[in-house]
Amino acid sequence: MSKERKNMKRAMGWFAVLAMIIVAGVLPGLAVAQETSQGEETPLAAQTILDRVNSAWQGDSFHGTIRLEISIAEATKLHMLEVWTLGEELALVRVLEPEIDLNSGYLQLGDELWFYSPMVGPIKLPAMAIGDALFGAGPSLDDLSHGTLSDDYDVSVEEVDASTDPESDARWFLTLVPHLDAPVVFGRLEILVSDDFVMETLIYYDQRGEILQTAEFSDVIEIGERKFATTIVIEDSFGDRTVQRIEEPQFDLELDASFFSIETFETWGEGE
Repeated sequence: MSKERKNMKRAMGWFAVLAMIIVAGVLPGLAVAQETSQGEETPLAAQTILDRVNSAWQGDSFHGTIRLEISIAEATKLHMLEVWTLGEELALVRVLEPEIDLNSGYLQLGDELWFYSPMVGPIKLPAMAIGDALFGAGPSLDDLSHGTLSDDYDVSVEEVDASTDPESDARWFLTLVPHLDAPVVFGRLEILVSDDFVMETLIYYDQRGEILQTAEFSDVIEIGERKFATTIVIEDSFGDRTVQRIEEPQFDLELDASFFSIETFETWGEGE
């Protein structure tokens, strides 16, 4: 892989999506339309729709197992991770597979980022590495912890004509344009959102308006009043592909901030 391609892939990471992932300040029961004093419905504002998407995607805390299938050229790598997040400042990723990497992983403490290996111990990484692909391709730590989509962008919305694609549940088409001083590499993002406030498609563009990567969301499940896509397929402009499957996702757990520590990794190592 060329140096230019490596740098671009590190800058792209994965959202993603997620991505991913986000402020949970809007109640799940918020109505799809707002009422005027005359009883007429008015369309939801673009920021309200994005907040609903973000709220469903992140929650106050998260725990789940993530299976990654990363295909670069003709080579495919498989990884299994266990992920915990608390708010937007704390995240812990434990590697379960491959076995050679068992109990290694990443720890985010605000702007600090650490890598832990049972053989080497903790290694502090530069803060900018939070946006780097963890395995040379595929998701970044920011993606796995469901980093926010709203802080660095202005958002606009268009209603989707359902007759154009009867098989799609998409209701809104969001366009996110970064602020001039935003620390992002994207020129804009485009998101198709269903009437259940679930992302269907997320497209990343560069500064020249060319597509960098596309993420497709599927296998939506219900967790309480939350609807959540558990399969994300990402294809980038280099032809590489990542399939991310989220298993047994849990939201709004009572996690203690002290869990997010190097000592937690060390305890796992001692138990093996």
